Amino acid sequence: MGYGSVSLEKRIKENIKDYSLGQLLDMAVVQKQLEILAQLTEGEFLLTRRHGEPVCIVGNWPDEKVDVMADQGIRIRVNDRTVAHFYYRPGSKKEQVDSMIESMIAGWQSWAENTYLYKETDQYVDELSLQVEEELNQKAHGTKLDALTGTLNHTYFHSRMKVMDRSQVAPVAALCVNINDWRYANDHFGVEESDRLIRIVADILKKFAKPDYLIGRVDGDVFNVLIPVPEPNEAEEYMQQIRQACDTCEDEHLAPSVAVGIAMKYSVEEELEQVFSDAEYEMLENKMAVKQAPGYQERLEKVK
Repeated sequence: MGYGSVSLEKRIKENIKDYSLGQLLDMAVVQKQLEILAQLTEGEFLLTRRHGEPVCIVGNWPDEKVDVMADQGIRIRVNDRTVAHFYYRPGSKKEQVDSMIESMIAGWQSWAENTYLYKETDQYVDELSLQVEEELNQKAHGTKLDALTGTLNHTYFHSRMKVMDRSQVAPVAALCVNINDWRYANDHFGVEESDRLIRIVADILKKFAKPDYLIGRVDGDVFNVLIPVPEPNEAEEYMQQIRQACDTCEDEHLAPSVAVGIAMKYSVEEELEQVFSDAEYEMLENKMAVKQAPGYQERLEKVK
């Protein structure tokens, strides 16, 4: 739910359903608190997630899911939504345990509420700043699209790349695609035909791309592609599709061919700029192999 689509007030009201207990409280600290309380009071304690899965156990409790519909225990509430259930057996010091439990649960709820509000507000502000940055960038650099190919232009593609980094999307597949021997087409057939070669490759990239792919022309004959959260082998399958489409393209003058390198961003700590450096290295290795393959030169030099 980004800026401009949902207000901060609405997202705070609705997004609590997407949070797990571990995102709201430090469970190691909670476990320690319960262990100390057990030592002081001889009580036994159980904390479950919202659907009854045990998360903190102190004492003789079964390590199995609790039927929270039949016995809700004490509900831990954050933003009017139950995030956990708490159960206890006070032992011989019931009055002391009751008082301590009431205070402890109030502290947990306050802690979780503050954590939730902080995270949602921080994310909203971050999305807002990215939106403003994109709008300013668009005003400064004009349209988002490359005029020749209809793919994203260099500036806007890099802007979207930074947005993806800051949004902590992972994994992400990064593909560097370079047209082989574009200079040959330019030298032998002129600018119009070399531009047409670039459009042919761009159309192939767009034809086999899924809606969430980002394709940018980042240099004269170089395209970058981002595939957010790809399925296993999805990037490799896309690479094979574009290679095959190029290799089987029939044209009077042109012989489309591409070198492709793939690198993966697995951690949100990584930056896509560095990942693309790895993809570019893989692309150069692939270019050498493609250009040395049997039949490549003969196809390139076909002239009618």
